[in-house]
Amino acid sequence: MFPRCSFVISKHCAIVCLRKDLELTDTAISLDERCVTASVTDAHHTICKVANVYIPVQKADRHAFLPVLMSMPCWSDILDSQWILLGDFNIHLHNPVEARSPRIKPFVEWLNTHFLNCFPKGTMTLPRTGTTIDYVFCPPRMATRMVNAQTHHIPQPWTDHSLLTADLITSGVKLGPGSWRFNPYLLENIEFQALLDKTIELFLASDYCDGVAADASVSGDGPEGMGLRPVQEKWESLKAVIKYCAQQFTKGQKARYKARVSHFQREREQLLGDEEESARIKTLEQLIEQKIQEDTRQAMLRSATRWLEMGEQNNKYFFRVIKDREAQQTIQSLKKAGTGEKLTDMSEILQEARSFYQVLYTPDDIDLAAVNSLFANIPDDAKLQEAEAERLMEPPSTDSVLLLLDHAPKNKSPGLDGLPFEVYPYLAAKFPPILLLLQQVLTDALNGVFPESWKQTRMVLLFKKGDPELLKNWRPLSLINSDAKIFTKLLANRFKRVLSKLVTPYQTGFMPHRLISDNAWLNQTLMTNLRAAAPDDPNVSVLLDQEKAYDRVNPTYLRMVLHQFGFPASLVESVSSLFFGTHISLSINGWLGAPIQQQRGLRQGDPLSPLLFNLAFEPFLRTILACSELRGVAMSTNTRSPLAGRTSNASSQIPPHGNHDLLRAPESPPRIKLLSYADDLEVFLTSTAEWPVLLSLLSLYGKASNAKVNLNKTILVSLSGKRHESWTHLAETSNIEWYDESSIGSVRYLGYPLYHTKEQLAHFLDSVTVNLQRQCNLLKKRQLSIRGKGLVANSLLLSRMWHLLRVVVVPAEWLQEVKRIVRTYIVSFWPVVSWDSLCLPRKHGGLGLVDIENQHLALHLIYVKRLLLPRAQTDFLSPWLLYTFHVYSGHATALPLLMYPRTYMPRLRKCPHLAHLARLISRLPTLTPYTQWPSWWFLDLPWSSVCSLSPTETLSRASDKLPPHALIANLLSVLPDTNILACVRPLDAISLQHLFNALCPFVGPSVWIIPAPLRSVMAFTDQERTAMLESQPTPSPPTASFSHWYITTGPRSKATMAQIKLGALRRYWHPSFDLLRGPAHPPRYRPTHLLIPPRLWRDFWSLCLPAKAFTPWWRLLHGHLSVQARLHIINRARHPSPLCKLCTEAPEDEYHLVVGCDMKSLFWFEVISHLGLSDLFPTDNAIWIGLSTLHDQEKNPLDISILELLGAAFSSLWQHHWSCSLDGKSWRTQIVFSSFLADHSKLISSFLDDM
Repeated sequence: MFPRCSFVISKHCAIVCLRKDLELTDTAISLDERCVTASVTDAHHTICKVANVYIPVQKADRHAFLPVLMSMPCWSDILDSQWILLGDFNIHLHNPVEARSPRIKPFVEWLNTHFLNCFPKGTMTLPRTGTTIDYVFCPPRMATRMVNAQTHHIPQPWTDHSLLTADLITSGVKLGPGSWRFNPYLLENIEFQALLDKTIELFLASDYCDGVAADASVSGDGPEGMGLRPVQEKWESLKAVIKYCAQQFTKGQKARYKARVSHFQREREQLLGDEEESARIKTLEQLIEQKIQEDTRQAMLRSATRWLEMGEQNNKYFFRVIKDREAQQTIQSLKKAGTGEKLTDMSEILQEARSFYQVLYTPDDIDLAAVNSLFANIPDDAKLQEAEAERLMEPPSTDSVLLLLDHAPKNKSPGLDGLPFEVYPYLAAKFPPILLLLQQVLTDALNGVFPESWKQTRMVLLFKKGDPELLKNWRPLSLINSDAKIFTKLLANRFKRVLSKLVTPYQTGFMPHRLISDNAWLNQTLMTNLRAAAPDDPNVSVLLDQEKAYDRVNPTYLRMVLHQFGFPASLVESVSSLFFGTHISLSINGWLGAPIQQQRGLRQGDPLSPLLFNLAFEPFLRTILACSELRGVAMSTNTRSPLAGRTSNASSQIPPHGNHDLLRAPESPPRIKLLSYADDLEVFLTSTAEWPVLLSLLSLYGKASNAKVNLNKTILVSLSGKRHESWTHLAETSNIEWYDESSIGSVRYLGYPLYHTKEQLAHFLDSVTVNLQRQCNLLKKRQLSIRGKGLVANSLLLSRMWHLLRVVVVPAEWLQEVKRIVRTYIVSFWPVVSWDSLCLPRKHGGLGLVDIENQHLALHLIYVKRLLLPRAQTDFLSPWLLYTFHVYSGHATALPLLMYPRTYMPRLRKCPHLAHLARLISRLPTLTPYTQWPSWWFLDLPWSSVCSLSPTETLSRASDKLPPHALIANLLSVLPDTNILACVRPLDAISLQHLFNALCPFVGPSVWIIPAPLRSVMAFTDQERTAMLESQPTPSPPTASFSHWYITTGPRSKATMAQIKLGALRRYWHPSFDLLRGPAHPPRYRPTHLLIPPRLWRDFWSLCLPAKAFTPWWRLLHGHLSVQARLHIINRARHPSPLCKLCTEAPEDEYHLVVGCDMKSLFWFEVISHLGLSDLFPTDNAIWIGLSTLHDQEKNPLDISILELLGAAFSSLWQHHWSCSLDGKSWRTQIVFSSFLADHSKLISSFLDDM
């Protein structure tokens, strides 16, 4: 059928290779012939692996086939090999209902974990039914090489399917030499330090640096204080000297490294067996380990790995990450603009990229009238004062420069000069003249005088998504010289001090004390309200996509904006010269292109760029806010609350707005016109009539600044979830995406989902768990200990959730799924350690893991904290929160929610975000009334929550019952010029008369108890009012303080709710919190790991032991070793005997496994004797006490050196024990002892030498 072609065919599917220069190898066919696999190879290597699958049509057969497919042996290398999975799945994966069905969901999760869909839009491949059942999947690392995915129609007489095609670009591109980079680990090399120090000393004493050394003690104010040559030339000379020094030192280093390791290995082999040379052998082994560790750290640097565990060596993890990073930056081919011709030659690719960016970075003329129109909407007070402008130009002090260097990031890619940040703190600390020189360079830069290298930038391209052959789908990232970044960081720090008064509160991007989560919280709360209360109102949010927003900022426009806001003219010219006088060299696949001038645009990667963009964007935002034709969207008040009938009556008793209003809701619903995070702009419209107004404003901004909006990527989101015909017609005619409750999935906004249904949220959360599982699969390759896994679980896995959980109220089931994935990664053994134990602080034996359920609540504490403090002018969200509570509860203030959260949980179910806040507050200590509060605060409290029944009374009469929705304001009001609440109105309503009689009966005491702080300001009768006025003729002014609302964080410490840290709050919620604060008394039980003092746990975690030694010992300390006695109890069929498999004489409990078995006891005897520790550990029981409690028999803490030796010996015992148990080998004490001596020779020799 396919002459001279390589193929594999079954009765259901086939793989055919039509190219003669390629061949199919390792072909295989499953027993049911529904899956065929093959490796596609050329003359030199395997290009990829292909699996073609035909999944059964019948549902029952399909459900039985999917688990078999996922467990096929061919997937054993799925994490490392480049598999392409394709075929007829007979499953419409784009149908959420079908994809989330219990039998299909595991397969979908497996697919998403390991593959990317090459046809993500779900083009119909079975046209007659309108469904997608044919798919092509590739691994994420192949995303930049799988291009041109297309669906082709095939005549129906041939097939009822469509034809899918995609091009795989082979990774045959030739990589260039790249740019030289200084290896920061050289600064830890003693030999290089000596060379560099001597070189710098000679430089400072030379004519190249005339006068710098002599003037090191002078805080000169100008170049003349630094010698005759310009400061900038001296700085460039210094950098050149550093570069030359490093290059000379590292020249031929790789060859020298291999030669030295080979030499050490040969010498060690020759000396083996010679007892007299044991010391030399140990020295050689240490040198070999040191060299291997250096190689590992180099791989760590290339893979951007931030932390390395002791004993972790260069492994598959680093190679995989490095390979994936290279794939994200490698351009295999490009399509030529205009013709679509495919370019594969590197010179042509570079030329096409240079042409693309030359056009992008060439400014268009701006319309000055449009600029003036925008500026007219900037308020007069949005301008720097003269003193503020002067502070921006102050020369940096020595301390400020040192602070900049201390906070400089580590392990970042340098610019064209190749020098990383780490170089400058090293030199500044050792050579004061260098610090002085840097200080002068920064001072001159404020006036626009720069070193020449600051105007030369290397730019790399990172793949985003879409067609990798189109340059618009690659994100440019400027790699700026580190010393230039120190200057722009100096400016950025100064800009942040003044930007809050210039930039509207609705811009949250890169602004101090503003949160990106505020944008999403408001969105989701508003959508929840409008879905229920105003579904027919055609309110929409417009998510605008700005095309290359940073790259299109016009320099003239930016200068005019900075002048408009009052920035000093010299600083404006300095910034303009630095940003728009830069020459960029594109770096593609390791090849450097000829430089092009960046005449417009803000370079991405510079710390100052986001702030400059905010300033450039601000006039447009102000124009939208000032536009009367755009009304903005507000919450609907159609949602009835239980207090709806009493709200106006209660509100009328509350004083007018003034002091102490931080808990009061606005009188009218706040309106929102826009939200912005940097260039991500969202505009809220109430009808299609406002659409032309928005377009006209966008056009105005484009004329003024060169900005351009991409309407094809703009999204219209129905705020109520309903389909509004006027908007959908506009979306169709304008080619804009429309989103409502019938859409598949959610809209991703700033990393958060905008959704209307549970299914849409579930679709988003599924993608989060898929990415989490992918990361776990990758991290498994590192073979970390329990210590290392806990660290990376917090920093790389769970930390990805916090951005989401600060806003989204996720289902409890999803949190449990995340816990399962993380716990499975950390605890890969049995019996498993409880989640609560993992979340204990490390000083109490846990891993310090962040409890995701508690964190889900704690992250929302910020919204409560804001209510407890004076309102910041930039806080636009708190009024929305207060009004939302007013809408759903009827209360005029949030005090009832803070004091009685459980009362409002049922009422707030319609608003998940408020219900979540109520759950959070309910887990905090109860907020009690404070006597110094303004008395009018109490008016909004319900009597039914304030009062408690006297413990000696029962409600014998119906008139004694309190009306469920009656407020204090219905009965009392504030006496003028006092802080007293008195009953001064006639009680017309019968219900109020009953309420008064219940609280203040004519005869006898009331059955209701009012808290003393409230009762002290209440006067029910004229006599009480007179007495209170006489006792308080000049009452102290009230205060809005919540200082009495706090959490006890330790034996002698506490934190108020407005100040508490999230970690302290999570510890307060931990089930073992009370046990950690004090001694346990019967019947309370304290686990063994909590009996170990925190100091010893700190010693344990700091032990210099290899990774493999920590996990088994930590399990022992927690009592979670897998022993035969425990296995026998749980599963007698699989483990019929509790006896030790080695000695077969006694049940194997933890004591027997570690020291009790005669074979283990003999091993410990050899170890203790060799180390000379027989006096400290005279018996097996003494060793057991040391291992399980970290104390000796006399209950004295063991020294760190002793603990390290015990841990090392236990590690050797543990490995050999399981080698014997699993492989059926016999125990050989001498082999285990020899292994202990060999694996830990350095540790043992160091200990013996110190004895």
